[in-house]
Amino acid sequence: MTRGRPAGAVYPGMHGYAELSMKPNLRPWSAGALVLALSAGAVLPAAAEDIEPPESATPVVGMAYGAGTPTLWLAGPRANEGTVVSADGDEVSFSADLESVQALAWRNDTLWVGDIGDPAGEREFVVVYRLGAVGVPSTTYFAYDFAYEDGPHHATAMMISGRGRIYIATAGEDAGIYRADLDPSRTRINTLYRVADAPAGVTDGVFLADGSTVALRTDEGIEYIDAFTWETLVTETIVGAPEGESIAVGPDDQILVGGNPTIRQTHVPSSDSTVTIAPSPSASPSPSPEASPSASPSASPEPAEGDPVDEPGPSRTGTLVALAVAAVVALAAGAVTFFVRS
Repeated sequence: MTRGRPAGAVYPGMHGYAELSMKPNLRPWSAGALVLALSAGAVLPAAAEDIEPPESATPVVGMAYGAGTPTLWLAGPRANEGTVVSADGDEVSFSADLESVQALAWRNDTLWVGDIGDPAGEREFVVVYRLGAVGVPSTTYFAYDFAYEDGPHHATAMMISGRGRIYIATAGEDAGIYRADLDPSRTRINTLYRVADAPAGVTDGVFLADGSTVALRTDEGIEYIDAFTWETLVTETIVGAPEGESIAVGPDDQILVGGNPTIRQTHVPSSDSTVTIAPSPSASPSPSPEASPSASPSASPEPAEGDPVDEPGPSRTGTLVALAVAAVVALAAGAVTFFVRS
């Protein structure tokens, strides 16, 4: 089935499109430096200030931080009407015929909107929109249609890898992670191929700045997954948070999570841990590390040709170093805060 495009749609040939590659964003910290920081007894820093988005943007079903900009974009109650809102209250609208927006992503200075929800499992295809611009009241868009190779699914997360490949995570029974071709067509329905099982209860997801580590918000917390092997690297269990939270990545890989209504700021943990969200909106999360077993792989097939294993980016060791570096930065910042205040 081919669906007509409403006014405002951009058709093939109207604009050129050159795909760029994301380079790894890793700092050259050594394992020795990590051990030194840990042995110095650094104090964990207080949580960064929470973000209180406009009431018109909550509850949030998806969010994306505009890399290189100070703007966090939110898909809220008006997303199905074609309007997304920034955390500062700015709006941008586009005139597509939307059904169930569930996710946002940012790639190559562009905001992507995932109209991927399908609770009844009846949609012949879902649509991902690439907006022509943000920071303006109304914009054009490019539309990409996708169908799953194994039939309809309800999806709740859309991620774009460092190389620019779209991934979608489904929810419900037999939840999975699906990938698109690297250069999807705007003139036909593209196929989504299953590459791995998804954790239960995924509500949103995002790639970290290394372009190859996926953070998935689930009913239980956040799982950080190596998209080369689909093994879980580290799990952060979150207790006491509202249901259906969204997740995004800000500058320097800080994690933005929440949206119902408060958005909290944190960092990638260095080991399995538990964070308890205090009932008061002004209270900060309190991390309490648990025993950290070795990362265990998710039940998933071997990566198919064209999966992230073939994409430019850091090796799995580099990904682990990136996670360790995030911990060092957090520990060091905490130490400075502790001694200054003392």
